[in-house]
Amino acid sequence: MVLFCRIFLLLSFVSLLHATRWPCIKTYTHSFLSKKKATIFSRKRLQALQSQESVNVLFPQNDYFQHCYPHDLLENVYATARKQCSLKVRVLLAECDATTSTCWHFCSDKGFVVKALDDDGAKKRIKVAEFKLTIKKGTLFYNGKRLKHAVCLQPLSGYGSFNGTAYDGDFRIIPYNNSFLCINSVGLEDYITSVLKTESWPGWPLEVNKAFAIACRSYGAYQVLQAQRSKKPYHVKNSNAHQTYRGRHTTMILKDAVEQTRGTVLGFKGAPILAMFDSCCGGIIPAHIEDFDFHKVPYLARVYACTHCKESSLYAWQVAYEHTQFESFLQPYKHEFARLHDVHITKKDKAGLVTELKLKGQKKSVAISGKQLYSLLKEVKSFYFDVHKKSGSIIVTGRGFGHHIGLCQWGARQMVRDGWDYKSILHFYYPGTHFMRLL
Repeated sequence: MVLFCRIFLLLSFVSLLHATRWPCIKTYTHSFLSKKKATIFSRKRLQALQSQESVNVLFPQNDYFQHCYPHDLLENVYATARKQCSLKVRVLLAECDATTSTCWHFCSDKGFVVKALDDDGAKKRIKVAEFKLTIKKGTLFYNGKRLKHAVCLQPLSGYGSFNGTAYDGDFRIIPYNNSFLCINSVGLEDYITSVLKTESWPGWPLEVNKAFAIACRSYGAYQVLQAQRSKKPYHVKNSNAHQTYRGRHTTMILKDAVEQTRGTVLGFKGAPILAMFDSCCGGIIPAHIEDFDFHKVPYLARVYACTHCKESSLYAWQVAYEHTQFESFLQPYKHEFARLHDVHITKKDKAGLVTELKLKGQKKSVAISGKQLYSLLKEVKSFYFDVHKKSGSIIVTGRGFGHHIGLCQWGARQMVRDGWDYKSILHFYYPGTHFMRLL
């Protein structure tokens, strides 16, 4: 009786401290094989636990192990669970609007199961060896017949090709905002494996690719959450607008990097981070960049420079243009001045990135941003540059290759040479983040 009274008084005192109904009891299991247990949490502890579990919104709330039976081998249980709970990423492969005509060709070794959803909700299924679609004037045709509904193609071999490129996962053709979209629905790990082929560098070692795999996975998971909130039909594009994605490959070191980091992401406040990266940062301090909102992504506001990329050929660069050649690239602004007489930089931010240039004509001058000039001149590799005239030519010199934010790939490569492991590299480039497991 005395013990009961002491426990009651203790719980009453704690409930007053936390100003909430008490006790707060949460039932949980450590794994699908263990028995359910109940424990008492303080409000602070419960909030921390809920924050850690917030990443679970990425996955459907169902029992992944309901089909596993006692006679299954343990490795089969884990393989089944991993396959069922894999996050799907919807990648936009192609878009065709009402003013464009095109053909989309899908093929697979064992053919496809094609599912169509009618307006009344009834599903129709057919099996085909290949699938060819024609889009004309905003209308979708298959075998000369008009399709009025979305279509899902499931390759029986697990992968299929779209216009000659092989992809894992399914394909979906849907109408959206007066356009037709071709979307590849693929498992997150297969997506990351494909992304590494185009976003990493050939011949680089496993350790640096493990860092890249976690960064790319974090970025992909972040974009999935953003797309779910905005209710877009796809999560990412297959271009460098997000991460370049060119389908399946057989490069084993990249597959190993993904497998050895499977399900691991960088997190901030319980959610995957926007893990941006570029080829070479040029030693720029990201926190000094003015034209970027760091409030929602403070882990990108690194306050110290990366000096590891100095030996890269991309760290410092120079490009020379003949005067007439340079002038021809400025065609969008030619109506403002008849002939270019001079060009000079008028504004830079604290990081040294160009924010404004002045194009001086015979009678009039035009101000453009550094990003506008960067978009016009393909040889200009970053926003950190200077411009000057010399012997009838215009010389542009600069540092870095990319947007200067997040992980520096050539810096990470040198860090591996110097003995850093992938975890230390990621903490260096994304300060204040922690590792999380999606799966």
